[in-house]
Amino acid sequence: MTEPNEVIHFERIKSGDLGAFEVLFKQHYQDIFRYAYRFVSNDVVAEEIAQEVFMYIWEKRQQISIESSLVSYLYSAARNKSINYLKLELPKINNRSDIYEIDIEDENITEIVEDSDQLRKVINSAISELPAKCKEIFMMSRYEGLTYDEIAEEMSLSKKTVENQMGIALKKLRESLKPLLAKIKS
Repeated sequence: MTEPNEVIHFERIKSGDLGAFEVLFKQHYQDIFRYAYRFVSNDVVAEEIAQEVFMYIWEKRQQISIESSLVSYLYSAARNKSINYLKLELPKINNRSDIYEIDIEDENITEIVEDSDQLRKVINSAISELPAKCKEIFMMSRYEGLTYDEIAEEMSLSKKTVENQMGIALKKLRESLKPLLAKIKS
């Protein structure tokens, strides 16, 4: 649910208020940069992604419709741009055999890929089995990069409730992953 002051703030941006946009930029640029960095692990690329997110907001402000919160929209945009970057750049890096002069047998690569695919499936399955509120809190924390305080504010919950729900989510994920992790380690 979008906060009323966020709606007003974004309406000001939509109408071309550069001052309102600068406030948004100053408040959230560093957080969006750090969030993008978690995906790409490169300062320059993370900075470009953060800048692109804000440029997009400004350039497309009249076409953008924010369904959840403005902050969530920024994080989603940063995540999507980071993933797009990785999709484009990783194949280029992987095709350069001179980057890592490592001799790995094809069987090992296949096992690693199969294990990571299986791991992804187990994680997604475990997340889908979480209770609705617990799942929503987990997704906001891990995939949108929101802090416990931000989640509590957005969902009108206490911070303690958010912490408890995250504890439940992480415990259930650990339990679901235990058999697979044991297999991978052996």
